[in-house]
Amino acid sequence: MQLRSTTRRATALAAALAALTLGFTGTAQATEGGGTTAAAGAEGFLAGALPPPGTYGLVYATHYSASRFNDGDGNTAIPGFKVKANVLVGRLVHMTSSTVLGGQLGYYGVLPLVDLKVNAAGASDSRTGAGDIEVAPLLAWHGPQWHTAAGMALVLPTGSYDKARMANPGNNITTLRPVFVASYLTATGLDLSTKLTYSINRKNSDTNYQSGQYLHADFNAGMRVAPAWQVGLQGYLIHQTTDDKVNGVKVGSDGNRTRVFAFGPAVRWQNSPTAPSVELRLLKETGARNHTQGTAMWLKAVWAL
Repeated sequence: MQLRSTTRRATALAAALAALTLGFTGTAQATEGGGTTAAAGAEGFLAGALPPPGTYGLVYATHYSASRFNDGDGNTAIPGFKVKANVLVGRLVHMTSSTVLGGQLGYYGVLPLVDLKVNAAGASDSRTGAGDIEVAPLLAWHGPQWHTAAGMALVLPTGSYDKARMANPGNNITTLRPVFVASYLTATGLDLSTKLTYSINRKNSDTNYQSGQYLHADFNAGMRVAPAWQVGLQGYLIHQTTDDKVNGVKVGSDGNRTRVFAFGPAVRWQNSPTAPSVELRLLKETGARNHTQGTAMWLKAVWAL
């Protein structure tokens, strides 16, 4: 019975991983499957340096794969577990010329397209479709070296979901997510950037599962090595702060609290400040608890419309 329950949670995670929604930038029944909808690893270079007034298109492509799902002690929990998720995420950002509280007002919307394959305990499933959308207003502040922004994101359960399936493009929950990003940029080419989010999840009405709240952080320590090139060490942290509950009862002895850390190299190319930019990062997870432990590759492109 315990294996069946753990397998169900792990496959829910895989579905969530497929729903990698960008936010300010996934998985979410938040931690119902041990995952999150925070799109961990999506942001790195210049995370806090939002653009001037205008409309911008962003495309993120990610490949995530894992061959283990760790329990709360870091041990492999499910025999024959594998997950592969290929996700294409479109994000539209509009920055206005209006100011509120001294900050530049903007908006964004995100839509992920998901291709997901899951194997666990002798069973398998695959699914392709649109995931859950995310929308948010934001404010951005700019200084000589510090650039920051804050927003309030809302993830809506718009993707396909069926509690009887192992793989789901959608997650069937609504998430409220405060977001903060910051970049410290110097004339010598140093780039220290971070994105912080905190996710507050509503209950999954089909399973009565209440996923706990969690903190997510992306980070970048980068340097410009040529006029068009930056390199950096990047990564992310996910740390759940409250317990999961089913029908109001705590899940397991540890509340099924998720934790994982990832890091790896990254590179960015942009020929001029007004030209499109491209980023590539490879991040390997470690220290996973109630979470998959795998590798994520991210490709990000940004251009003005």
